[in-house]
Amino acid sequence: MTAKVWRYCSKFYRGSLGALLSSIGLSVIQSIMVLPIAFLVRQIFDRIIPSGDIDKLVITGVGVMLLTLGSAAVDLMTRYTFLRVTKTAIQRFRDELLKRFYTFSQQYHSNVDRKKLHACIVQDTERLDAMGNAVFAELLPALTVALVLSGVLIYLNWVLFLMLVGVGPFLLYASKVMSKKLKKRVRAFRESFETFSKGILFVLQMMVLTRIQTAEEFELDRQKQHLEELRLTSSAMVWLRSAYTIVHQSMVASTGILVLIVGGCAVAYGAMTLGELLSFYVAVSLFKGYLRSILAAVPAIIAGNESLVTLYELLHLDDYTPYHGAKKIAFKGNVVLDSVHFRYKKAPTLQDVNLSINPGEIVALAGPNGAGKSTIVNLILGFYRPEKGAVLADGYPLDELDIEHLRRHLGVVTQNPLFFPGTIYENLTYGCQDVDEGALIQASKLATSDGFIQKLPEGYDTMVGENGLLMSGGQSQRIAIARALLRRPKLLILDEPTNHLDESSMRQLLHNLKMLEGHPSILLISQNETVIREAQKVYALKDQHVVLVNQDGPAKECFSLYQSSSEL
Repeated sequence: MTAKVWRYCSKFYRGSLGALLSSIGLSVIQSIMVLPIAFLVRQIFDRIIPSGDIDKLVITGVGVMLLTLGSAAVDLMTRYTFLRVTKTAIQRFRDELLKRFYTFSQQYHSNVDRKKLHACIVQDTERLDAMGNAVFAELLPALTVALVLSGVLIYLNWVLFLMLVGVGPFLLYASKVMSKKLKKRVRAFRESFETFSKGILFVLQMMVLTRIQTAEEFELDRQKQHLEELRLTSSAMVWLRSAYTIVHQSMVASTGILVLIVGGCAVAYGAMTLGELLSFYVAVSLFKGYLRSILAAVPAIIAGNESLVTLYELLHLDDYTPYHGAKKIAFKGNVVLDSVHFRYKKAPTLQDVNLSINPGEIVALAGPNGAGKSTIVNLILGFYRPEKGAVLADGYPLDELDIEHLRRHLGVVTQNPLFFPGTIYENLTYGCQDVDEGALIQASKLATSDGFIQKLPEGYDTMVGENGLLMSGGQSQRIAIARALLRRPKLLILDEPTNHLDESSMRQLLHNLKMLEGHPSILLISQNETVIREAQKVYALKDQHVVLVNQDGPAKECFSLYQSSSEL
């Protein structure tokens, strides 16, 4: 699984192969610049100091300093190049995630825990970013230089080098044991952080409900439990990371002491010169620095790998939008549900539903709450796919059509209109590019919203607040209708429009629409008798079936079809 995930991840770096190769080339240059340092140190202690040549000592010392500074400069360039590659790859990964969200089915979005998903996406991509930095800006440059220094150490004294290699198995064993434990701690921390993030979002979104229900103390106690869990898992993870770093640094530091002890004995017995020992020790010190960088990158890689697996599984969920046609049509407003059957979570919702809307026709759909009216809207919009039967637009099955192109000809106003924090203008024009001001005003007038908007101190620049909270229910409904009309739809769907509009406003809206040349087809979903009387054709929905009501007495007959007239 991990190999497959990493292969998938590598595709986001393919466009940066040249930059990666140049970075590796810079790492090689840095390694070459490090090579002379050990040999110059050897010359200083074996020849220059004993000879008393101060000028040569100063020149050689300056040379060592310049090589060190040059190596550091190249190291910075290498890391900068690697970071550019990493940030570009992470941007591509996040872009892929966003695109994937729009290919999930509506049922997925209806059922998923959005707060947890939000925390997962934000935090996991951040950990993935940190892993990329660790691999490319820390691990690869350090590994390249460490390999070159290994060759230098072998050349200087292969016996001492073998002694260093003997410490390797202990390092690997400690790394393996602690990495396994660290992986568990990282997973526990991720879960508790997601719960914490979800809880904070709940507090912010449900502040009014909490106050109305006087549930402040209850909510504080619940969130304290989340905070305590986060403290425990965070402390456990950070402590183990610190222990991992300290253990490895101690083992690496001990190798330097071993070099001094064993090398010192060799100098004492005349097996090597002091200059050879010091040059080897300098090379070992450089090697230890890069080895620390390699080991320090491991915790970030472990955490990033966990996040990468999670995101890979999300991207490869077997869930997609139901339609993938390519045909684009000049939609005229004709929609037909032909013998449609639909079930939701294995429970039948609609059975053998037949419904038609002709171009320019006003059709009403009535039925008790939970009967499936919203399901019919979702079927028309192409959010859901019928189990049997077909949905047709202008005679074409939705299977054949470019569903996004078709939706551009549909206007939908839901029971609870959707708004984001911003101005009325921004919410009105969302999804509509290069809006003409005249068209905006006309749509607002048709929706009977221009009058009250113009009276606001800021007019169309008035802020609507989170979910339109700064607007009244009626104002929000009118703005939502204007937004739908701005698209100049061929089919307008109004879901329970009288929830926030009084009957006179509703009649005025329908009158305005009827006066339009080539006015759109309109589907009215309502239980209000006054609204239903405006329709040319009325369908009643009950017990999973849709019945076309006789148009001579739509309201009366419609109400008799499901339960009693008191329900309406």
